[in-house]
Amino acid sequence: MATLTLPEVFDLRLKIQELEAKVNSGELSLFERCDMEDEILEMKEKLGEFDRLKFSDEGECLNCSA
Repeated sequence: MATLTLPEVFDLRLKIQELEAKVNSGELSLFERCDMEDEILEMKEKLGEFDRLKFSDEGECLNCSA
């Protein structure tokens, strides 16, 4: 899996917020809501993978500038 950049992580978090707002709005059909919830879950899995991989074995941040 390709490593996400910090701007991509920021964009993913914004997209998740937007989709969650749509899901909670009550305007979607059951099938649309399920599709969006699946999309949200996939994005959250990507963010979780990023969080697990952002530190090296020595505990140093891999995405921080030196």
